[in-house]
Amino acid sequence: MSGEAMAISGFDEPWLGKWDHRFLDRAAVVATYSKDPSSKVGAVLVRPDNTTAGEGFNGFPAGLDDSPHLYLDRDYKIATVIHAEENAILNSRDHSMVGYTLFVSGLPPCCSCASKIIQKGISRVVAHDRKVPARWAQNMRWAVANMLQKGIVIDLFNSRTGRWRSVNEPDDLWIEEEVGTDPSQICGCAA
Repeated sequence: MSGEAMAISGFDEPWLGKWDHRFLDRAAVVATYSKDPSSKVGAVLVRPDNTTAGEGFNGFPAGLDDSPHLYLDRDYKIATVIHAEENAILNSRDHSMVGYTLFVSGLPPCCSCASKIIQKGISRVVAHDRKVPARWAQNMRWAVANMLQKGIVIDLFNSRTGRWRSVNEPDDLWIEEEVGTDPSQICGCAA
């Protein structure tokens, strides 16, 4: 079986290939390295030849105190944590990332991470198809809109059903009820 996506009888969409599953699984393992008790996110940046260019998880910058109690101060955490997607990009030695795929163990990237994905020329993002908390909905819609405008392919995989789907517009995200949204919560990647 090749690493290419293949059609499954009865579905219009192809399923993710073995390499996609491998790197999504690897991103989930990398997420376990995060010390954040509420959000563990991992990311794996992959070259077109299916070799790993970089890995990252959400956490404080290298060399800073990363004691568990610091993650409980939400304002400090949101202001200081480097997201998994950013860390995967920063941990790569590659300058150009054109044609690369970024695999994320959690939700699709936030607007800040999407800007870095766009800037580096990454061509595809694969994440899990999970319900986006309402407080992050607008941020993620903007992120998706920006990535789509740049031509980045966004594929979401639902591990419960084994199906995947491509995101074609910001409203394709699965959003929780938008009741009680706190506008001060601006990011969903690792918050």
